[in-house]
Amino acid sequence: MRRIPRAVAIASLASAVAAFCALAPAASAIGNGVPDGDAHPNVGMLAVGFEEDGELVRYGICSGSYGGPRIGQPELKVFVTAAHCVAWAPEEGVGADQFWVTFDANVTFDSTGAVTSLNDWHRASEVAFDAAFGASHANPHDYGAVVLESAPAGLAPVEWPTAGLLDTLAARGGLRPDTVFDNVGYGLVPSFKQGPPRFEFAPGRMSSTSRFMGLTHTYLKLNMNSELEENGGVCFGDSGSPKFIHDTNMVVAITTGGDAICRANNYNSRLDTSEARAFYGQYLALP
Repeated sequence: MRRIPRAVAIASLASAVAAFCALAPAASAIGNGVPDGDAHPNVGMLAVGFEEDGELVRYGICSGSYGGPRIGQPELKVFVTAAHCVAWAPEEGVGADQFWVTFDANVTFDSTGAVTSLNDWHRASEVAFDAAFGASHANPHDYGAVVLESAPAGLAPVEWPTAGLLDTLAARGGLRPDTVFDNVGYGLVPSFKQGPPRFEFAPGRMSSTSRFMGLTHTYLKLNMNSELEENGGVCFGDSGSPKFIHDTNMVVAITTGGDAICRANNYNSRLDTSEARAFYGQYLALP
């Protein structure tokens, strides 16, 4: 039986608790979803690697999306994820080069959470998170970036929102209870029928839709109730995953947290705020 490295256990806790958010445990996987296939090739999984018996073993911890080439260093590529997915690493002695990203749609895991059956890996050269992360419960600045040495050839980045886009949509009546956003990520799949909640590994990258629930300066709040016309949500392992405007390539928020069993609601850090743009503007050319 493989022993899970302490750092992976801490990363899993960070992804599951999002301790600085004062919400509920963070969400990290897709609920009531379907295999994504090639629909969102720019959504990837973040893993951390350790040498075990002379072999590099990678453990999946979070999700994220390809933001594009780094400003001033276009040979490097920027993976957008949540701060709580990477902020634990320095204290645990985990270096940037131990982080890896795959955009493979068919990720599988063993019983310890180690990623198997993959060869599409891209190593990190730098890992960063917002300096204000965790300083405020009202606005945790849950913004993280993983700078990669490479990305798949021809991979198109996600589209970034303009400043205040969600506020503009709300003012124009574009955010209603029946408005849906697309969830895409990797991780556990929750089930609530015939007994207590159960969580299983996903067969790969998954997608679902969630209804609009509310908007604050910091968060896009979505309803994960799967009984609402076959909508779903996210769960453990989808932290950092993108929230797309429905049927587009535009990401307006990233997964930060949600309810304890991935059933009711989730809270997503907006990417159109001045705080988000100040952080990511250091790495990406924003509109």
